[in-house]
Parts: sequence; C-alpha cells; structure tokens
Amino acid sequence: MLKKWVLPVMAAVLALCSGCSEPAARSTLAERSYKASELDSRIVQASNAFGLRLHQATVAAKPDANVFVSPASVSMALTMAYNGAADSTREAMAKALELQGLPIDDINRAGKVWRDLLEHQGAGVQLTIANSIWTRKGKPLLEGFLQKNREYYGAEVIPIDFASSRAAGTINSWVKKHTNGKIERIVDDRPDGQTMLMLVNAIWFKGQWTRPFNESATAPGSFFTSPGASRQVPMMVQSGSFEYMQEAGFQAVRLPYGDERNMAMLLFLPEEGTGLDGLQSKLWTDAELWNRPFPTQQGVLELPRFKLEYGGRLNETLQALGMGEAFDPQKADFSGMAPVPPRLAINEVIHKTYVDVNERGTEAAAVTSVGMAGSAPPKNVFKMTVNRPFVMAIQDRETGSLLFLGTVRDPVS
Repeated sequence: MLKKWVLPVMAAVLALCSGCSEPAARSTLAERSYKASELDSRIVQASNAFGLRLHQATVAAKPDANVFVSPASVSMALTMAYNGAADSTREAMAKALELQGLPIDDINRAGKVWRDLLEHQGAGVQLTIANSIWTRKGKPLLEGFLQKNREYYGAEVIPIDFASSRAAGTINSWVKKHTNGKIERIVDDRPDGQTMLMLVNAIWFKGQWTRPFNESATAPGSFFTSPGASRQVPMMVQSGSFEYMQEAGFQAVRLPYGDERNMAMLLFLPEEGTGLDGLQSKLWTDAELWNRPFPTQQGVLELPRFKLEYGGRLNETLQALGMGEAFDPQKADFSGMAPVPPRLAINEVIHKTYVDVNERGTEAAAVTSVGMAGSAPPKNVFKMTVNRPFVMAIQDRETGSLLFLGTVRDPVS
C-alpha cells in the first residue's frame, strides 16, 4: 500500500487594521483601472459565492460566537492546492470553490490579475498578499505545480525539515512578518511527522477612514448582545453625508477608506427586536445586495470601537461544503503536486484573523463634524446606532470582491 502523506493548508492567515497610521500611496488610479479592465470577473464571483457559503457554514457551526473570515484569502490558499488536484478530487474542490466550468489556466491568469489589482491601492490604504509553499526537504514536488504557484500567486517555495524543533518557529516568523505582527502563530506545535508540504496565505490590510471619527466624541454606550443582556462599549459617533440604505428589516451603511475610496466597510444592522437570522439569510442568498449602490443621505452613525481575533480549523466546514474527498486519505488525488508515491491528502486547514476598528483616519478628513451627536436628528436625517449584533464586510468596490466577512455578536468578547 502506498503511504499517504498529509497536506496542511494554513489558509486565510490575515490581519486587518482599520484606521491605522497613514501608509504611502501604492499606485495611481489609472494603473488600478488598467488592471481592472483585464480582470476576469468570474474569479471574483466565484470567491464571493464561496465566501457567502463559508460564512454561512461557519456561523452555523458557531451560532453564538463572533465570526470573521476572508473569502478571498481562503479561496486563494485552496486554489494553490487546486493546481495539484486531479480527477474527482479536482471536481470536488471546484464545486466547493464555485469554480465549475472554469479552465485551470483561466483561473490562474485571473488569480494573478486579481491579486495584483487588490495590492494596487491609493493613499490611505495598504493591502498586501503573500503566499508560501513549505516543502519537505528530500521529497521533491513536481516543478510544474511549483512554477504555476510562483508565477500566478507569487508563492515563495521554502524547503524545510518539518521534523525539526525549529520548524514551527520558522513558519510562524514568516506569518508574523507578513501580517505586520498582528498574528504571531499559525503552527502551535511541530508539524505532523507525515507533513509533505504546507501552503500558507497571508493578507494584511491597513486602511484609514476617508472621514475619521472624532476621538473626543467617543463615549461609553450599551451594546445589547441579546435581548435583556448588554455591556458597555466605547461607542464612536459621526454625522454627515453617508452612503446609506434602509429596507424592510435592516439598515446598511458603506464607509470608504482612503483618498480614492476603492475600499469600504459595509455594515448591516437588523431592525431592533428582529435578531440576525433573517438578515443573514437574506445576505447569504442575495449576492447582488453586496454590490448595490447606496443613495447618499445625511445622518448620524454610532459604531462600537472594537478589536477581535478569530481562528480555528476549517476542516469540517470545508467538508460540509463538498470538499470531503480532498481530506480523505483513501480517495484524495493530488498527483499534480508530487510523484506517486508519495500520495497526498489535506489533513488540516487553519484560519486566523485579526480586526481592529477605531476612530482614526486620513488627516485631510479630520474636520468632520459630530455636532449632532446626542440630539434628536431632523426628520430627513437617518440615525443608525450599531448597538446590537451586526454583519460587516470589507469590500473592494471596483471589483466587488468581499475580502473580509464577519458577524459581530459581542465587540468586547
């Protein structure tokens, strides 16, 4: 019998810091628009569709917890592995990742353009994507597999002795570097003795609000984690002109980052007394809602300042989405990665995230008034108080990419 080696995929290792110190501009708007014209939108649609199902499955597994996932990052990491999958394993992964009917060459070319586009942000926003393939010393992988991931995903190929006591520390150092120190560990112990290779994806985002919140206006406020249960949180407040929408059952607002406003946070708040279930079901099934233009309206927004860390194994979640064969040592076929023997199967997908949402933003927009806070707004001015569980996302507006997607039930847990 052929020995079955294992493939850990450290997917979606990311850090998100909103409202941090100002980064340098990374590109011009013209450069970004040129890249956007080359993007095959099917790859974004696939990532978003996969991401909504991933968020739904994760919420189902942890119905009372905060959830924060990155559809883009998980799909990128698994697409690197997809390049080595064959036959029915590839079909199962394609179905789970919403890639059915897309030739692998089209997927890879679109993935490269997509990654380059996302990393081209203007002043006030910085987003970096890093991929790495850690290979077992003395166990060569197929050069075609490695070359595709180098060329299209910018992957570093790093030989390592997984049996060494230093292996975990070396991998964790790479993760810490590429998340700007926000995530320090992805490997807690020495990797499994049968580990053949490890795929790691890291995304780090740092964005300043186009219009910051006034720190002096932040004050304690009640956040209702459930009916009859509340806790005090620092509540930021801002008034002015917002991209805002109100429909039956919910309010929504879009808050842009940076000078060019290419990136934005989306906030969806269920109507008071209705809970999250109905709103989340609508968001999971109506993909167009995420890209719908919001009319501009005057109003007052109150939003908790919060910092969250999220992490865990995605094995069961991905298997529930149809990727079970890739985890099955008896059925998985990753013969596009390595000669047979060895045979490979995914044994672990780890996902860690970090998000920090606070008042800070670009200096040029720091004059925004908060004079309406604490007073009754005029009838033609909305008020949106995010004082109960809500859904949030970080979206690249030009492509519609859902980079980060979460449910916040307790901003101080």
